Amino acid sequence: MNETISCSTCLVGSCALETLTRNELVNMEAHTYQTTFRRGEVLRKQETPVESLIYLRSGYIKEFISHENTSDQVVQIVKPRFYIGLLGLCTNSASLYSYQSVTDADVCFIDKGTFSKLIAGNGNFAREILVSLSRESIKNHKRFLSLNKTQSFGKVASLLMYLSEEVYESNSFELWLSRAELGQMIASTRESVTRALRYFHNEGIIRMLKNHISIQNQERLTEFAKRG
Repeated sequence: MNETISCSTCLVGSCALETLTRNELVNMEAHTYQTTFRRGEVLRKQETPVESLIYLRSGYIKEFISHENTSDQVVQIVKPRFYIGLLGLCTNSASLYSYQSVTDADVCFIDKGTFSKLIAGNGNFAREILVSLSRESIKNHKRFLSLNKTQSFGKVASLLMYLSEEVYESNSFELWLSRAELGQMIASTRESVTRALRYFHNEGIIRMLKNHISIQNQERLTEFAKRG
């Protein structure tokens, strides 16, 4: 069910909201609605028109690209308090990616035109959005470049560190993605991911109980990520 929201009193709003004036917040509220997606539901499909930005209030979202003759490619896991769709903000292009909830997720849909006008009219707001977009781009570029330097065990180690440090911000977390989807994130196979996870578990580097991962030896995991 769609709900109207109050941007000025939101407890999970982005830092960028703090730069908006009262009138600007009221304007954003008038062009924003909040809704909930259940795990597995698709928020937006690749190549569909982008008429709004999505702000993730809670939950986790899978960003991926679909290919006609090969498996999907998972680009990243979007964590709470991040915007989805910033890359298409200044263009009329369709969505480059598809987005699917990997947990239940609360989101806000913000009218694209309204958001663009706020950026044009408020330099501090624009700066905060640019900083957020730059950080995400740099983080993902570094992760993609690292895939060319490591073998399967190193790739899985790097992936676990990414999930721990960048997504869940904890050494203990749930693997909401399947082994195949994890493989799609690092250009590897489901079998390779399963083999590496089992090895790390047996070596005491991680503790794995079903889909729950707990990193036990950060130093050794880092060594695998560096050397492959």
